[in-house]
Amino acid sequence: MSDPISPRDRLIVALDMPGAAEARDMIAKLGDSVSFYKIGMELIYGGAGFDIARALIADGKKVFIDLKLHDIPNTVERATRQLAGLGATFATVHAYPQTMAAAKRGAAGSSLKLLAVTVMTSYDDADLQSAGYAFGVRDLIIAPPRPSSA
Repeated sequence: MSDPISPRDRLIVALDMPGAAEARDMIAKLGDSVSFYKIGMELIYGGAGFDIARALIADGKKVFIDLKLHDIPNTVERATRQLAGLGATFATVHAYPQTMAAAKRGAAGSSLKLLAVTVMTSYDDADLQSAGYAFGVRDLIIAPPRPSSA
């Protein structure tokens, strides 16, 4: 039987805020009741995200970096290596085979776990059709059945 996960480890609080002051205020208000935070594009690109991530990690918290990486393989690999070196727990990448393989190489030897984004949650079938996809959301995210190996 596995150990139950404590309630404070079940919740990931999104620090989807424009600046460091708001994020730090939220972290201070939550105190020890939260052990896991998500830092996304707004806070990262605002300049404070990585400093906040480092401070949280140094304080024993878990950090999920949500940047949905997608670029040429070398860039994704190096960026993922940086996130692994930071000590992040999770990072997101777009679910393209080259991107996922590059991120896996970048995370090799670390404890960083990768989450692949198949379809953005704001997309619907019409969005995918206008982007040239032959499938709707449901068909695109559900893996086709694998042939049995007999």
